[in-house]
Order: sequence, then C-alpha cells, then structure tokens
Amino acid sequence: MNVLLVITNINGFHEVPYSFGLGSIASYITSKGHNTKILAIRNREDYDKLIDEARLNKPSVVGFSAVSSQYDFVKDLAKLVKDIDKDIMVVCGGVHPTLYPNAILESDSIDGFFVGESEIAFVDLLDRLEKKMDYSAVNNLAYRDADKVIVNRLNPLIHDLDKLPFPLKDSLFEEFIKTNGFAPFFFSRGCPYSCSYCSNHALAKKYGMATNKPRFRSVDSCIKEIKEAREKYPFNSVWIMDDTFGLDKKWRQEFCKAYKKEINLRFLCLLRVNIVDEKFINLLKAAGCYRIMFGVESGNEWVRNVVMNRNLSNEQISRAFGLCRKHKIETLALNIIGVPGETEEMIWDTIKLNRKIRSDDSGVNIFYPYKGTKLGDACFEKGLVDIDLYSSFSNERRQTVLKYDEQYQQKLYYYRDNWEDLVLPFTTRMKRRLLKMARNSFAWRSLRAVKNNIFCKKEVTHV
Repeated sequence: MNVLLVITNINGFHEVPYSFGLGSIASYITSKGHNTKILAIRNREDYDKLIDEARLNKPSVVGFSAVSSQYDFVKDLAKLVKDIDKDIMVVCGGVHPTLYPNAILESDSIDGFFVGESEIAFVDLLDRLEKKMDYSAVNNLAYRDADKVIVNRLNPLIHDLDKLPFPLKDSLFEEFIKTNGFAPFFFSRGCPYSCSYCSNHALAKKYGMATNKPRFRSVDSCIKEIKEAREKYPFNSVWIMDDTFGLDKKWRQEFCKAYKKEINLRFLCLLRVNIVDEKFINLLKAAGCYRIMFGVESGNEWVRNVVMNRNLSNEQISRAFGLCRKHKIETLALNIIGVPGETEEMIWDTIKLNRKIRSDDSGVNIFYPYKGTKLGDACFEKGLVDIDLYSSFSNERRQTVLKYDEQYQQKLYYYRDNWEDLVLPFTTRMKRRLLKMARNSFAWRSLRAVKNNIFCKKEVTHV
C-alpha cells in the first residue's frame, strides 16, 4: 500500500522537523513491503504540497504525527485529504493522541488515533486494509463510536529495539544536518524520571508502569547506524538525543569505548545533574563529548522540586556544571519560566543560578501545558488556561497560554527575549557573537586580535 506520513511544523519550535517517530514507522512499514514517503508541512502555504502529493500518488493511508500545538493544523489538513478522496484512511499518532485520545472527537476527518508505540500496530492496520478486513480491533488504535472514544489494548513495549530497522534517513534528515551542523540519533526509548511538565510519567501510566524505564539498543546497532548515515550524508558532529544519555552504566561504558574506536567524531548529549560524577565526565571526555545539555529548569527550589517534580538541589546543579568546566566540556543550561505559581522574584532566582553556574550557553522556554501531563492537566482543571488562545495557538514554548495579566505576560516575553543578556557574562556574549561573525565573514586572524583585546579582561556580569 502507498502510505504518506506527515509532520506539521507550523511556526514550530524546531526549525527543521525531522521526526524519529515517523522515521521509525516509515522504515518498519517499508520493511514489510509497503511504499512510504514522509512530508513536512512548515506553513499554511505548504498545504498545497499535501494536496498535490495526495492527488499524484494516491496514498491509501495518510498518517500524521502531532503535539498539542500542532493538532489544529492536523485537523485542517485531514479535512483537505478527505476532500480529495473520502476513502483515504487518515490516522494520527504522537504525544498528543497518546496522552489525550479524546481529541479525536474534535475532527470528523480523522479515522483513528495511534496510542503509544505503534510500529507493529501500523503494519497490522495496513495488512487488514489491504485484505479488506475489519480493522477496528487493531491494537493501539483509538477511534470514535458515536460520541464515545474506544481505545484498544496496547501492544507491549518493544524491549528488543534491535528488531526494528533504523529510522528513515531522508531529505529532512539531511536538511537537519546542514542546518544544525550535526547528525541526530536516538539510541534509547524512555526516561525514568517524573517531571510534572513532561510526557514520560504519563506514557508510563498508559502502559501500567510506575516509570518509563529506558530501553537501549545494542551498542553494535548504534555504531552501525552512525556509520550507515555517514556513508550517505557527510557530517562531523553527532547529537545523541536520548532523554538522558547513558543511564545504564554498562551500556554507556561499552558505547563510549566503541564510539571512540569506530566513529571518533565529537558529540553532544543530554544529561541530568544527579547522575554526573568525575568518572562519568572522564568517560564522556575521552569518547569525544564536547558539549552537555542539562535541564536546570528553575533556580527556585520550590518551583523546581514541588511544581516541576525535578528533585534536584542547587548544589547538585552547581557541582555538575563545575565538573564540566574542570574537564573543558561545554555546557548548555535549559530553563523554563511561566509555570503556575511562579513570581518574578522566582524567575530572578533562575537568572542568578544560571549566572552562578557559568554555563557556556543558556536558553529559556515559556511553560506550555500539555494535556495528559500532571502539570498540564492541573492547569486545565484549575481554569488557568485561556482556551480560546490554546485552541488557535502555535507559538509553543515562546508565548504563554495561561491566564496571566498583560503586565506579567510582557515580563515573561521580556525575560525570554533578553535571556542571554541577563544570564551570560559580557565576555561570553561577545565571544559568541564574534565567533558567529567569524564563521560567516571575518578572518580568524581578525577574531584573534579582538579576543586578545577583550577576552583577557575581567568578566563583567550584566545586571
């Protein structure tokens, strides 16, 4: 069967919308004999691309992947598909359908949702459609029954991830590399932590688990995927996008050893400060890790540990960043502002902690309430969400949909827009700008002269 998979990224958070979920499904259903193509819709002008593709190649199934902020666009696109041919089956998967399956009632053009991990279920659906069999009993499928939603039982999580083919590496993967300068990879699924704003605790609940314990691919499989991708697309850096890299100590030791021997490219990864120690940092440094991203999230311990359920201390955060600085590994501090109950003074706690840890880079997002998460559901239950704004919203993590007064909203936007100036030392900000200019147009010799005149001076913290 011909299958068209679509990822929407309209005013999205990430510039290039490569999807590991769709990439994995595309590879798996292709391995079972079906024809698959992935299409990215980045703005409303791209709607015509979907119309043209549906008319030209006549897919039997169109599958979307959606997060909350993109679901309204998916509903519009699903209607366009049905207007072309009402017999095309339209399905949608991803985080939003998984955590909030009742959203299928919002669209008459979507025939079914896929809930949870759905490679096997998707193939089952295609096989039944091909044989003109009833598909209503397909596992992981949710569908409308009058004004009710039926959610079928879920297939068990795939524990032997090596049984799945590598995610499809298409033009979007290539574009991601060209835009960001590194190739992205996922080597595990799951995260055992229960941050209230994140989907992992909700995903665990879907499967009747206390935590979403990570499942790892074999080291050989990971190394092989990088090699195959590099043969097709040249790159000199790797981004390991696992929610938390190397939680399994044996796996990370084997991986780092094999990576250094067989790949030997610099890489960056995501970690939690509580698992960092001298031995781990040494292992990463020896393997070629040049940058680590940490979720600081908030400098206020009440916000971080009570509201966000992070269970991390300021001391743990400071120690992790200090170890990276000691071993000359760059750091990026990730932060969130605008959660319920946070005051402007608490935002300044975050700014001050970021200054203290002296990260090489720092970024901030504005809180977004995802349905199905503890904090997101609490926002809806307590009437904190502007429903009209939420229903037409696309500026995910860049604006707020909570019912803050205009003055506080403007403060959130001020802090987000001026975060680097507020957090990073003057010399760090100047270095970043000059490096960017150097890569674009300046000679390195001119940059070195400027560095000698500026960077050797005492750091001045912006106030």
